[in-house]
Amino acid sequence: MGMPQGAGAPQPWQGGPTQPGPGEPPRRSRAGLWVGLACVLVVLVLGFLAVTGGVVYLATRGGEDPAASPTTDAVELATFEHDYFTFDYPAGWFDLSDAETLEGTGAVVQLGDEDIPPDAFDEFAPQSIVVYVYDSQYQAVGACRSQAVWNGFAWDEAEDPEELEPVTLGGTAVPAHRTLGTHDGQDAVAEMYCADAGTNLVQIVVETHGASELSPEVRALLETWTWQGAAA
Repeated sequence: MGMPQGAGAPQPWQGGPTQPGPGEPPRRSRAGLWVGLACVLVVLVLGFLAVTGGVVYLATRGGEDPAASPTTDAVELATFEHDYFTFDYPAGWFDLSDAETLEGTGAVVQLGDEDIPPDAFDEFAPQSIVVYVYDSQYQAVGACRSQAVWNGFAWDEAEDPEELEPVTLGGTAVPAHRTLGTHDGQDAVAEMYCADAGTNLVQIVVETHGASELSPEVRALLETWTWQGAAA
């Protein structure tokens, strides 16, 4: 007898490869599925890292997160007291009240953030305050108008003083004048405030060199100003 058709080919029970029968879907390799899943996981991990990296960058650039920014130690303050007023200033500032330019002017105090020799006529601390108390025939408004021309008297250049709107100092609105100019190759600004204290006049002059606006330190000093006695 002859062999049945196809008898020479390996049979399923002999361990040979099988082909799907008619209508049977082809079988997929499990190895291919695992590779596909691994690729998906890699994409997800990379996306996660990219998103978190962006969030960390946004949270840290420019210090948007105040909690993550280093804190600045509070500045130690000292207090100057007078019969007419008190104010606080950084304890590291220097007492420049012995300056020769202040002799006979009625100055009661001059403070600055840099030590200046008493005989220096054209040297200035980057930030400073000087307060005068003297008897004046003018009241505060007239006194400021007549005295503001002396702002920046030893600078290289000083513009004409500008009369400002009254400035609130220690809860009281006082006349104010501003002078802009330059000194030693830098911008400079001075502001003068005047207040009546009985028969006397209190005149305050603050300066900042290296800018055209008063520094935050000078502004903070002025915010601590308190009137007392005849000037209250």
